[in-house]
Amino acid sequence: MRGKVSTFGERLARLRQEKGLSQAELARLLNLGQSTIAMYERNKRFPDHQILERLADFFGVSTDYLLGRAGQPPASREGLASLEALAGDPLFAGLLRQVPHLTEEEKQSLAEHWEWALRHIIKERERRIKKGGAAPTAGQGGAPPEGAGKS
Repeated sequence: MRGKVSTFGERLARLRQEKGLSQAELARLLNLGQSTIAMYERNKRFPDHQILERLADFFGVSTDYLLGRAGQPPASREGLASLEALAGDPLFAGLLRQVPHLTEEEKQSLAEHWEWALRHIIKERERRIKKGGAAPTAGQGGAPPEGAGKS
């Protein structure tokens, strides 16, 4: 999405995917039809203000974020704790110190590569588990932060 402001539908789909929900699951949780969620995500239909507020509350974001009036959803406490732990990890600390010197486009590119790498790691882990291998524990490549790699 380089240089493009994401739409309501794109933001809704991203938030849903980050929670690991299908359109049908989200619809059931919010007492809506799956086709309604699909139409929202394709920007063919838009929710009324009550449903917009329910969506914002469900995902823990502002209505302004959903509508594209705010650039990023607010960081959760868990997310901030994960960032602090990451910054304290010697493997990543040096890399993170370089981020402020990147352009916005370079940061976006880095984020896209990071997401791709996490998706790859998660798929490989799932493949190993299906073959009967154990999942790594924390400190040995444990679970990524909630929502990581689900885009």
